[in-house]
Amino acid sequence: MSKRVRHDRPVPRLRPALDRCTGLEWSAARRWATAFAVISLVAALAGCRRSNGGLNDASGRVRLVFKYQPLGPDPTAMRRLIADFERAHPEVEVVSEVLPNDSDTAHQYFLTALEAGADLDVFVVDIIWVQEFARAGWIADLSPAFPGEAIRRDFIPGAAEAVLSNGRVFAVPWYADVGVLFYRSDLVPRAPKTFAELEQFADQARRKDPSLHGYLWQGRQYEGLVCNVFEAIWGHGGDTGGGDPLRIDTKPARAALGHLRSLLEKGLSPASVKSASEEDSRRLFQSGRGVFMRNWPYAWEEAQRPDSIIRGRVGIAPLPALDGIGHGTLGGWQLAINARVPPRHRDAAIQLIEHLTSTESNRVLAREYGRHPPRRAFYRDAQSAERGLSPALYPLLEAARPRPATPYYNLLSDALQSEFSAAIVGIRSPEQALARAQQQIDRISGELR
Repeated sequence: MSKRVRHDRPVPRLRPALDRCTGLEWSAARRWATAFAVISLVAALAGCRRSNGGLNDASGRVRLVFKYQPLGPDPTAMRRLIADFERAHPEVEVVSEVLPNDSDTAHQYFLTALEAGADLDVFVVDIIWVQEFARAGWIADLSPAFPGEAIRRDFIPGAAEAVLSNGRVFAVPWYADVGVLFYRSDLVPRAPKTFAELEQFADQARRKDPSLHGYLWQGRQYEGLVCNVFEAIWGHGGDTGGGDPLRIDTKPARAALGHLRSLLEKGLSPASVKSASEEDSRRLFQSGRGVFMRNWPYAWEEAQRPDSIIRGRVGIAPLPALDGIGHGTLGGWQLAINARVPPRHRDAAIQLIEHLTSTESNRVLAREYGRHPPRRAFYRDAQSAERGLSPALYPLLEAARPRPATPYYNLLSDALQSEFSAAIVGIRSPEQALARAQQQIDRISGELR
């Protein structure tokens, strides 16, 4: 096996001109690109099996392979966290490898790599993957090292429940996310509480400056669209939790899809929303061209950078709703261990997870990358409050709602993405799209029983 490059070696990434694809074209292009990228990624695994029991050399050091997605443009802080761990554990070398910053590609990579027995020890798991990976037997049961009662005690509720499957712990929360509303505090009197107020405030700002876009969100056919639609459903009084199968063809869901479509029809949201991801929305908002934006909290750190033209003119608030009580989608990433690692690697991997999910490491990720800690204690920490890192976000995280917890979530999401996109771009009415989505969900659930 060829010698590894230490720290932050990127895995191959393919990103053709997908940004020009919209609606259902995106589905075919994304699937083709993802399949091609995964083939490239897995091809690199052929020579990466452990040839010496996972030891670097005659010194007997344990080599841990750690895979994660990039946290920000500057990897220095993350490298320091890993270096701190190696100094405290001289018998361990950590080889960190950066995955593509695209969840769909990363998910497909892990599906293939874990089944193939690839050389990886610790890796990031999206909040919606834990149930799937646990059921497949790809990630280790961490309950002996991280008891369920401790996870529930130390972490915010949504993050804690996400890593539990049948009462056992299969990952440890690393950082938490929640969908929030960004608003230009210099353009509107305050954060809107209702959908009606959002439209009213946006119209008032646009009458003064017609070049502004009223509301930016993520309408591309991918998981981000599912988050946006779920939030709109919750904002219309609907529920997407519980139930087997998921009931999506409901009155609140029809109202939610109709509402999102109307934002485009009224011109309150630009046509580019139909193909927008988080970064597309953030860049447009940060250029000073948006009044409101739905996004994840990481965009706050970007907006406050010294070169940002909207620095000091942005606020964060809960998402609006019909009754003024909105809920963001719970997101975030967890750290898991490959179920196939040998005992010595597992012990070192547990120590690495303990280090990376500690309060101090949480603080570093919050300060340097805007990645918000899932630990309750962080938000009661005076040091954190004084630095203005995350305390204001705590009630939003507590109120966040999860997506359906099922090992088959990605199958359900594929069906939802296609039909939600069809309604957003106008190919089908919300009623038609939701009826078709429900038929697919019922079929998937029936086949998997």
